[in-house]
Formats: sequence, C-alpha cells, structure tokens
Amino acid sequence: MGFNIEDGTGKGNSAGVDRTNRLLVRNISESIFQNAAEEGDAFFIGSPITDITTATELAVLYIKNEGDDALVLGNFLFMAESSTVTAPAFYQVSWYKNSGSMNNGTSFVPLNQNFGSSETLDGIFEFGNGTTSTKITTNLPVATLSYPTESPQDIPANLVLEKGSELLVTVTAPATNTAMNFYFGTRAIKYVEQY
Repeated sequence: MGFNIEDGTGKGNSAGVDRTNRLLVRNISESIFQNAAEEGDAFFIGSPITDITTATELAVLYIKNEGDDALVLGNFLFMAESSTVTAPAFYQVSWYKNSGSMNNGTSFVPLNQNFGSSETLDGIFEFGNGTTSTKITTNLPVATLSYPTESPQDIPANLVLEKGSELLVTVTAPATNTAMNFYFGTRAIKYVEQY
C-alpha cells in the first residue's frame, strides 16, 4: 500500500518516484549574489572615473556599514589608465580596515542591482576627487598590491563588513605619472541570515 505526497499549494500535483524508489526532484542552483539581486539586496558600489594628478597616496572609496545586516563585498574591480607615460607603469592600491573617513569625499548612494527594488543600504559611502581626498588614519593597510596601468583588474575580495565596520581604499599613481584615470568598484550584498 502506498501513499501520495502532494504539493502544499492545493494544485493537486503529486511527487513522482522512479523505478528504484527514488523521489523525483528538480533543483535550481544560483549563487548567493544572484539570489540577493532577485531579492533586492545586491548593490554596486563604485567611484566615478577620477583623474589622479599626483603620485602621493589618495583616498578613492570609503564604505561604512551602518545597517544591521552584514555587507559582503564580492570582487574588487579597478582600472588605471595613464596619459603621461607610454609604457605601462605600476600603481598601488591599498585598503584599510576601520580607518575613519576621508578628507574631501563626495557622498553617493550605491546602485541597487534590482531596478524594481526600492531597497537601499544603510551606511556612509564616499568617493575621492583625485587631488585632495586623503585618508584619515594612522592604521597600516591590511593589503597593498601593485598593478600595471592599462590593465583592468578583477580580484576576489570576499570582505565582510559587519555593522560599524569600515573600508577605505587608496591609490598611489606611479612617480612618472601626472595624470592617471582611475576607477574602483565592487559588488556588494546584504547578507540576510536565511536559516
């Protein structure tokens, strides 16, 4: 004697069983970033293309999470183009943990990747101006990496900013450069506990 497993929607659909008595199921797999975008919890955080006019360290992006949910930063995307050197030169990108804000930053609102969602991030988001935006920190960077100009970068970051956590990103142009266009961005999701 058997029994039926029916769906909970009242449509009368029954579960199937194959000839070896295994339940027939279908599964859809998606990344946590795809799911967050569908739910309205995925955002793009980035600076505009900025003209870096000095070879000193300048602040380009500041993020402070003030929301109750953790903010997960996926990949870091950045690019530097030099207009004053013909061969690729190396520039440095650094990031600082819990660093305080930046001088002369401009506030912005991160872009929700679900255009039908009105969900926003609760925090402080600023980008630098390329000339006078400096870091306000005596902390040492948690990372400093060198990259060639004229080469786009997409590196896995997977940083988690809990409530109150901060991230400051800086760039130092090559000494031979007096005009370097620079861009920095990241995909971010609000990590909402599902279970």
